[in-house]
Parts: sequence; structure tokens; C-alpha cells
Amino acid sequence: MSELDDAALLELLDLTFDALCASRVSDWVDPDRVLAAVDLALTPARVMDWHARLVVPMRTRLLARAAKSRTRLGAWLPAEATASLTALLGQPVHLPRKAIDEMVASEQVRETVRTTLQETLSSLVSKVIAGAPGAGSGGLRDALSWGARAAASASKGILGGLGGSLQDRVREVIDGSMALVQRRIAERLASEESARSLGAQRQKVFLSTLEKTEADAAQALNRVPHEQLDSLTPHVIAHNLTRPEVREGLKAELHAVLEDLSRHTVGELLDQAGLRDATRQWLHAHGLPFARSLARSAPISAWRARPAG
Repeated sequence: MSELDDAALLELLDLTFDALCASRVSDWVDPDRVLAAVDLALTPARVMDWHARLVVPMRTRLLARAAKSRTRLGAWLPAEATASLTALLGQPVHLPRKAIDEMVASEQVRETVRTTLQETLSSLVSKVIAGAPGAGSGGLRDALSWGARAAASASKGILGGLGGSLQDRVREVIDGSMALVQRRIAERLASEESARSLGAQRQKVFLSTLEKTEADAAQALNRVPHEQLDSLTPHVIAHNLTRPEVREGLKAELHAVLEDLSRHTVGELLDQAGLRDATRQWLHAHGLPFARSLARSAPISAWRARPAG
């Protein structure tokens, strides 16, 4: 067999590349084997190792670089994208009515409304007592027979000093008003005015974010508990890979993507990406040294020295 010089090796690489371009992705990818490979590659120990070797150092470098930058975050978006997103985010935000009703009906909201009503009523009654005729000369007892008791216990809250029957009546009024107040809160949250207000606020937050610098963003990201999240990531991945519904979803998506990509040859996909010539040049630059060393290796030399037939 003749010596494989660089010209021969380049010709061999080009023939191999052309054969690869004429094939389809489905000739090289089997979804079931992909899932098996994922199971092997994404064990917690391996994920932790790759995460520590690649992700953590890259994150550290990027944050350190950003911390010194005065570039505004708005520089990451072209003017057309900024204008489009500004208009989009400024549109009214309509909250789901079901979510509003569930939130307003929650015990936390009921307690807040109840407390607010009680405090408002207490304040109102206190002001009425304070402004009643003769309030400063002992005439309060003549104006409101229960006023003295209420004023004397003001530090404990107005309801605590009104007496049993009146206290119960006030509580009844408050409880009876709850439904009306909650309904009005829900209507306000679902109103067009609230939707416009939320949209305007969202737009304002977006525009103010674009004015922040990369250093501001790095400072905010540095407050994220990376160490805790890093330790959880491998276990979260491993956990989800064991879930049947996740595996079925991954398998279905692999089949769907493979079916779509395999409508074209590898070469056509490279053409669509504008990468056929660049890939061939990469193969010449990096494949030739590998092919050269491979051709001169002992196993290949022994194989080429075998008698024909």
C-alpha cells in the first residue's frame, strides 16, 4: 500500500466528509441509545464533576469580568428589539380571574381585610368620641354613655372597651362587610385600569433594568446562593431522569426532532446553517493532523503491511 502523504490524507478526509454530508441524522442517532448514554453520563457524580470543572469556573470568570464593567445592560439588545420589548411589556396585564378569586378568598387576605376594617372602625369611633360635645369637661358621659369605657381602654383597642353586646355587633358588621370588600378587591384587580397599571409598571421595570450596568447585574447574581444550588443540581437531574413521564417526554421529543432533521441530509443541514465550507475547513485544519498521526501509528502501519487478500 502506498504511503499516505498529506495530499492523500486530505483527499481521504474530503471523501469521508462528502459521504457524511450525503447521510442523514437518523443514520447516526438512535433515540433509545441517546437515553442510555444520558443515563450513563448524567449520574450525580459525573454531573458534579463536569459542573465543578466547567460551569463553576466559567461562571466565576464571567461574574468577575462583569463586576468591572460599566456597560449598560441595554447594550445587549439592538434598538429594534428594545423598542419591540418596551411596547410588548407596556401592554395591559390581565390577571387570571380564577387566580384572583382564589387569592382574595384566602384566609390571609380575609384576616388582613378584617384587621383593616377593625382598625378603621376603631379609629373612626375614637375620633367621634374625641370630638363629641363636652369631651374635655366630663360631658362625654352625657353625650355617649359608652364613650368613657371606650376611651379608658383605648390602649387595648376600641373593641375591647365597648361592652359585650356592642362588641359583638361591631364584629357582626365587620364580618358582614367582608364579602363586599373582598368582591370589590377582586373587581379592582381584574379591572382594565389595574391591567394598564401592571403593564406600565412592568415596562418601567424593564427600562430601568436596561439602564443598570453589567457590574450591577454581577452584584445581584453574586447574592444567589450558588453553593447550595450547585450541590442540589446533580440530584435534581438524576431524580428527574428516573421519572417515567420525563423519560417518555424526552424519548418523544428525540423522535420528533430526529424525524424533522432527517428530512434533509447532513450536508443540506450544514448548508441551511451556512456551515458546510466552514466545517470542511475545520476538518482540514484539525482532521489532517489527527489523520497524519493515525496513519503513522503502529496499529495502522501493521494493518497496511498485511498481505493483500
